[in-house]
Amino acid sequence: MPTSNDMKLPTSNSPYKWRRDEMHIGSMRYKRQIVAGEVISDVYNATKHGEMTLFLGVYATLSSPITHNELLTQLRRAWVALRWDVPTIAAQTLHDGKNIAKPKTWMTYDIAQSHTDVDKWAEETVMLREDITDLDQLRYEVGQGPMPRADLVPQSFLYLAPSTSTTFGVLMHVSHINFDGASVKILMSKLFEHLAMYVSDPHYVSLQSAKIRWGRELENLLPATVDILRKPEPAQMDGHGKVLIPATPEEPQSGPAYDETLTKIVNDVANYAPHVHPFKTFIEPHYNLVTTKPISRRASHKFTVEESNKIISTVRAKQMTVNQLLLGAVCLLPIIDNPPADGPNSQAVVFVHGIVDCRQRLEKAYRHIDGYAGVCIGTSPIVVPVSIITSMQYSSMAEKVLAVASVVREQYRAQAALPALLGVSAEIMEMIATNPNTPPWTGPMFVGDGRGSKYLRESYPESGPVKVIEITDFFMSVNKTDLGPPFRATEWKGRIMLSADHNELAVEPSVVEGWMKLWAELVLSVTV
Repeated sequence: MPTSNDMKLPTSNSPYKWRRDEMHIGSMRYKRQIVAGEVISDVYNATKHGEMTLFLGVYATLSSPITHNELLTQLRRAWVALRWDVPTIAAQTLHDGKNIAKPKTWMTYDIAQSHTDVDKWAEETVMLREDITDLDQLRYEVGQGPMPRADLVPQSFLYLAPSTSTTFGVLMHVSHINFDGASVKILMSKLFEHLAMYVSDPHYVSLQSAKIRWGRELENLLPATVDILRKPEPAQMDGHGKVLIPATPEEPQSGPAYDETLTKIVNDVANYAPHVHPFKTFIEPHYNLVTTKPISRRASHKFTVEESNKIISTVRAKQMTVNQLLLGAVCLLPIIDNPPADGPNSQAVVFVHGIVDCRQRLEKAYRHIDGYAGVCIGTSPIVVPVSIITSMQYSSMAEKVLAVASVVREQYRAQAALPALLGVSAEIMEMIATNPNTPPWTGPMFVGDGRGSKYLRESYPESGPVKVIEITDFFMSVNKTDLGPPFRATEWKGRIMLSADHNELAVEPSVVEGWMKLWAELVLSVTV
């Protein structure tokens, strides 16, 4: 995170700048209006029973044994230290009253009054679960429903699930209003860095006490992305005039490049969304969120290291990325599940909201690996015509997977070339959030998280001769209400890992398990 000297506060007329809430008694509350991806997360949380609520589960080992209660004590200390680094883990949500003409939603933060105040918060938000070791099952038990459940309540929680004196799991359960998939990994890395130091260094308590000054953590509140978009940066050259780093364009919020991006995204949605090819095998009658609360569950599949290496070798030979291949295979799932009646003449498309980590579109001070632990995502449609597959009647499944992956590759390239993908996100998300007639999503979604170690380090502390904590495994998950599941992919310790979050009242878990098995088979079909 940038220091307070590095942070460039937005202009005073920005509606997204942190401001003192003058309506709060004592004026110790700060707030800012939510924007972009935060908005859609708030709407879905309120209208879809907590859709998009985030979970990060990690399994870890300790170099030396420790009692469960002592580990809980040190984890709470680490959580407190993380609040100093990233105060929004203690942020809350506030909605304007119904009597206001244009009600807004606010992210709020109450300045800590004392160490005692913060310790009480940590006791309320970090919980010990000695009765369970399976974090997936724990996620299933504690994760149903909205997050937050009401205004001005905590919306970031940790669960400690120890197995032995040297092995444990931690489940992070947070609102998507504050954080995205990358930022929860950033949070966990920062948390475990503190935890490793508290466990191994008896002087770390006094060092942190000297550093932290509650009441001044406001300096560490991250600005909204719209106020720190990338500015133009000149090329960097060596002494001989050779370009070391090319010039970087700005991320615009207006002008021709902005309009070009917005028009492309809006037109693609208008042209292709009506022709989405859906899955078919849902529970009948279809799930109704008005009458029934969803139950979210996660299905998963892990490739072996050998299988993963084969997949990586294949995509390199085909000049693709792993995500392009994986999404290509995902696009085949609804076509196989629901063969189009019009065959080669089908006008349908597999339509996927291409969700992108846009941190490289921020100002330089926020572009380093842990520089922005907030919501920083862009999205544009990834569209694959169904006719590409239905016209390949005599081709092998591997040929079909590669054909679709080739289309996905070009779609990804076009998406990356959009000059204002993050810049338009506020307007795009507002359009989505204010459309009351959006039908339930019945096609696939895809989240390609890439290498897990990009944001989630494997061992802690970062420096020193001894690895005090090592993360052995992890998973990401979100709550899901709509029928179509989001398929997720990541890599950890040489293994490519697949998962799918689904509402088990909308689609049978056995059906999703079948889709997962088929997804893996489609991916492996192209390997040699």
